[in-house]
Amino acid sequence: MSGRIEAALERLRQRRSDSEDAAKPAPGATQKSSATRAVAETAAERQSAIQSMPVFPLIPYDVEACITARVLIAGSEDGKNSPGAAAYRMLRTRILQRARSNSWNTIGVTSPGQGDGKSITAINLALAAAREGNNNVFLIDLDMRNPKVCQYLGVAPDRNINDYFTEDAAAKDVMFSIGVDNLSVAGTLKRTDRASELLATGRVEELFQYVRGVAPEPLIIVDLPPLLSTDDAIIIAPKVDACLLVLSEGKSRRDGAAQALDLLSEYALAGIVLNRSHATVADYYSS
Repeated sequence: MSGRIEAALERLRQRRSDSEDAAKPAPGATQKSSATRAVAETAAERQSAIQSMPVFPLIPYDVEACITARVLIAGSEDGKNSPGAAAYRMLRTRILQRARSNSWNTIGVTSPGQGDGKSITAINLALAAAREGNNNVFLIDLDMRNPKVCQYLGVAPDRNINDYFTEDAAAKDVMFSIGVDNLSVAGTLKRTDRASELLATGRVEELFQYVRGVAPEPLIIVDLPPLLSTDDAIIIAPKVDACLLVLSEGKSRRDGAAQALDLLSEYALAGIVLNRSHATVADYYSS
């Protein structure tokens, strides 16, 4: 099984190499053309676009719930200077670099099974990306059989993502702010056994279209279901631009990781995160 994992990682490295080669300027390109591209999207223009976002209802996060769940948010025990926060900043930078070079704006976060840490990875990645300040970040919980985003943040939305998929609410009605600049959230505390049917209705694409319509420079981070538990994640995988696979050191099995990589082999892979790793920050992100 180890050989299959290494082969999948080598495919990812090759994709990255091909992407970087494609991004290199053509022979004879002038400094003037680079300057023109830089002028076309100035920092001021980007900030102006971000600030044009609609204002969603505020449901403040609960600090104690965040501490319990290991959410790296203002007031939590880890703070901005902890090793965990530094690791997520590193992860954020790598993911944003790949997203911008490939024009990705939807990243699905998944894992082989339950308990690997995909939901906390999705939350902390979204928080880190929002702090960078160069994107409108949307965190959407589509693990509808076992939703964790709202639980970990300690919030209880009046209208939740399930209402949207049953057509009892519009997309704008299920979005809310937790009090973090540049971050909007959609999720639920209610489980449903009809996740496969609801996710296959076409409402996922409509939700992403809504976000792209109201939010210039969006980055949509989607907490996906585990890959090996149901078919839910595979229903959504073709609808996102790339997937981030979360493995847990000491918990994720090699055969499960290999199966997960096989299932994701036909989709763009943003990277592999080793959760609960004792490695240094430089080794936290494996790709």
